[in-house]
Amino acid sequence: MPKPQRTILFLAPDAPAAQAAARAFGDAAQRLGMSWSVQWAGIEDPHSLGGVSVVVVWKELSFGIKDWDGRVMEWAGGDPEAAVNGLIARLLGGSDAPLPPKPPPPPPPKKVHTVKLGRETAGRKGKGVTVVWELPLNEDELKELATLLKNKCGTGGTAKDGRIEIQGDHRDKIALELEKLGYKVKRAGG
Repeated sequence: MPKPQRTILFLAPDAPAAQAAARAFGDAAQRLGMSWSVQWAGIEDPHSLGGVSVVVVWKELSFGIKDWDGRVMEWAGGDPEAAVNGLIARLLGGSDAPLPPKPPPPPPPKKVHTVKLGRETAGRKGKGVTVVWELPLNEDELKELATLLKNKCGTGGTAKDGRIEIQGDHRDKIALELEKLGYKVKRAGG
């Protein structure tokens, strides 16, 4: 069943600017398979909001209509091609804002704490995992550290029962990362 077609209206200080933005949006929407009817108008042109789902307004213009339940979005003007990409991202539920910074790794323990690092293959059909245990962390901190170690090793793993298991033999790399975080690492097991 085809998606219902929605209508978007571009408002700009003059009709050619609105038309350029509408054309860029229409081309991008068609490439992405989005079903949109595109309209445009200069601010001096009369326009009706009947059937319009979204109004995209040039940033310097003001827009306010009572008894209309559509979505109003701002458009900074400038290059229509560049502005359309962010607009489509917002319409699809995403954001064109920069990604938030990653949270910092867990703080090192207050005193130097010795953690154990080893490799296990038992019960894994010969596939080994690198295991870190005796960590002085709660479950959330343990999962956060596991994520950091998995990313550094480029592999999967888990954090459970006070232990971190990383797929494969990454003892040297994990030992280095743990020492950077302020832990003393003791090799144990195979």
